[in-house]
Amino acid sequence: MTVRILCALAASVVVAGTTVLGVAPVGAVPIPGGQATTLFIPGSEGVQLNAVITAPADIATHKNPLVLQPSGWGMPAMGSLGSAYRLSTGENFISIEYTARGMYLSGGEVDVLGEKDAADASAVIDWAIAHLNVDPDRIAIAGGSYGAGMAILAAAHDPRIKALVADSPPGDLAQALAPNDTPKTGGPIALAAAGAATNRFSPDLVDRGLDVILRGNGDAFKTLPSRDLLARAVPELNANGTAVFLAHDWQDSLLPVEPVYSLFDQLTGPKKLWLQPGDHSTGGGAGQIVGLPNPIWDRALRWLDHHVNGADNGIDAEPVVTIEPANTGPYRHFDSVADAQQAVRTLALSAPSIGVIGADPAESWSQSVVSGPTIAVAAVPYLTGSLAQLGLAPAIPLGAVDRDLAGVWRTEPFAEGAVVSGHPRLDLTVIPASTDLTLIGILYDEAPDGTGKAVSYWPLTRHGLTPFAPTQMSWDLAPTYWNLAPGHRLTMTVTSQDPVPFQSSTPMGSIVTFVSPSTVELPVSSS
Repeated sequence: MTVRILCALAASVVVAGTTVLGVAPVGAVPIPGGQATTLFIPGSEGVQLNAVITAPADIATHKNPLVLQPSGWGMPAMGSLGSAYRLSTGENFISIEYTARGMYLSGGEVDVLGEKDAADASAVIDWAIAHLNVDPDRIAIAGGSYGAGMAILAAAHDPRIKALVADSPPGDLAQALAPNDTPKTGGPIALAAAGAATNRFSPDLVDRGLDVILRGNGDAFKTLPSRDLLARAVPELNANGTAVFLAHDWQDSLLPVEPVYSLFDQLTGPKKLWLQPGDHSTGGGAGQIVGLPNPIWDRALRWLDHHVNGADNGIDAEPVVTIEPANTGPYRHFDSVADAQQAVRTLALSAPSIGVIGADPAESWSQSVVSGPTIAVAAVPYLTGSLAQLGLAPAIPLGAVDRDLAGVWRTEPFAEGAVVSGHPRLDLTVIPASTDLTLIGILYDEAPDGTGKAVSYWPLTRHGLTPFAPTQMSWDLAPTYWNLAPGHRLTMTVTSQDPVPFQSSTPMGSIVTFVSPSTVELPVSSS
């Protein structure tokens, strides 16, 4: 299979190259059976979309199922050729992998998961029905990363799409790039860099990107059409009866797992969720791009075959929710995300100098820290999650975290171990010294030797505060499922500077005062 894929890739590159020179025809061309063919397909408003089509050898003899596979951000159409080959040779799908408008050889400007992207998907379906002997009642869509967002958008927009696969989708792109109004240091830059040479950005999109990267404006992406993408799609997917397969990686530093985790239970049609450790698309990428055996895409292809072709392959009888703990371990199975969550314990925090989670809630205290970076780093993008997928999550010596720069609190050890499953939450009373304040909370699994591995983290930024007046800072950390070993404890750090993953609005060197009452909510119980 690998040789066939590589040959198809090489052929696609050659044809794509001739297209640039103006040699390849624009429009429909004969589709050789069992091969990949590069061509242009008219999208919405006549915009030409570059596509690679893989098809079984006998498409002329009967009606065929169709699967669209939109490209990822900064990726050409052939980015899904591995899964396309498996679908066309195993489940007899015609697969159209196409590049989103504004990227690579496709015309137009990048729409960032807007109405034009949705209309393009419908136009590709119309073209396929007219030219490729496609059965209009057997249509699916699948994608990873940005392509997963395209898949969600298209399936919500077009009820002809019966089944959907979305691996590592951008459920809310604005929150992904500036969570709780806290711009990421790397995410916007990575997306800009990935598309700089191949994508055509509108002046408006360029201005938004520069506003985040250069000026730290967390509001810049809030009016993008992709804001609340999954939340807006869920009612439409339910109305369409779309069969939805979602997958995500716990430590995804580019497009966090949160929207998928929180919204999955709201889906009412056939559905499956797969969660495992890893960073952005590290869990499923090999299955989609190269077609290698993969726990996510192996099941995703069976999902499409069952819900589009009616294959009796048993996928419908398998668990609704499959979770591999964020620190690796045996898979766990549940009927819903809610069933996987642990009961929440609300625990009072002591003064940071004492550092106790589970203190006397009536205790009154106040303690100041200086705003500055510490060794308590929430995550190193791509490195932290990739190591976690291998069971090698990095640990830091928590005793070395500077208590003059951070609040640090610890539980008692869990003698029998525990399971952390759900959203940890911080509810802090703070006194800022300026109008702008960023806080970053990190929950650690602390071993008996004092080293800690990050279980969950998340920032919060507030503007327009009254200096030296108490204010409530309340926010959820990222959801997780984490096995805590016997004798380990949970440790929470809160800092105002974490420059590796986030831009902070807290002035460096300013004073932040933590005061009572302050609490932490931990979704934890004994294993």
